[in-house]
Amino acid sequence: MIKENILVSHNQIIIRSVPFDLEKQTWSEKDVEDGIIWYKDYIVLDPLVDDSFGCWFLIDKKEKVEVSPDSIRAAILPFEIKNLDDFSINTVSESVKLYKDTSVNVSEEKEKGKYYPLNVDGSMNFETGTYSILFEVCLGIPDENVHEEEVYYKFTFIKDDNPVFKVLKEDEYGWNNNTYLDETNRKLENVSV
Repeated sequence: MIKENILVSHNQIIIRSVPFDLEKQTWSEKDVEDGIIWYKDYIVLDPLVDDSFGCWFLIDKKEKVEVSPDSIRAAILPFEIKNLDDFSINTVSESVKLYKDTSVNVSEEKEKGKYYPLNVDGSMNFETGTYSILFEVCLGIPDENVHEEEVYYKFTFIKDDNPVFKVLKEDEYGWNNNTYLDETNRKLENVSV
C-alpha cells in the first residue's frame, strides 16, 4: 500500500491517466451537485471537505473489493489507464505519480509536491487497461503515527474488464444505492440533493 500525506485544496481530487486538461476539470452545476466529473481516463472528485487541508491518501491494488469500516462514502468508479506515464492522483498543488520514473530525483521532486512512491517501493505495478476504483472517503485513524480521527481517502484499484459505477455505502451527501453513472452523458443520475 502507498501512503502519502497530501494537501487538498480547491475542492477537488483528480485521478487521471492522460495529460493534464483544465477543460476536463471545469465543473458544471450538475457536476457540483453530483460531486464528480467523470471521463473514463480522467476523474475529478469532490473531497467533501471544504477549505485546504492535509490528509492521507492510501492507494492500493487488490483482487477484490473490501470496504473500510471507516468509510463515510464508498463507490466503485470505472477507470481506464491509457498512458502509464500520466497515471497519477492529484490535487491542485501535489501529485502522486503511479509509475516508476528512474530519471527523476525523488527528493527534489518531493519538494515540488510530486511523489514517486513506486521509485522507492516497486512492489505495486500497474498496466494499461480497465479498472474498478474503490473510492472511499474515510473518517478514522489512517496511520499508526496519527492519534486522532481525521478525514482520509482510499483509492483501491481492481483490474476489471467491465467496470461499472456502484455506490457501496450511501452517504448524507447524496450518493445512494439508486445512484448510477450514465456513461454516455458522463453524469450521475438519482443523486439525492
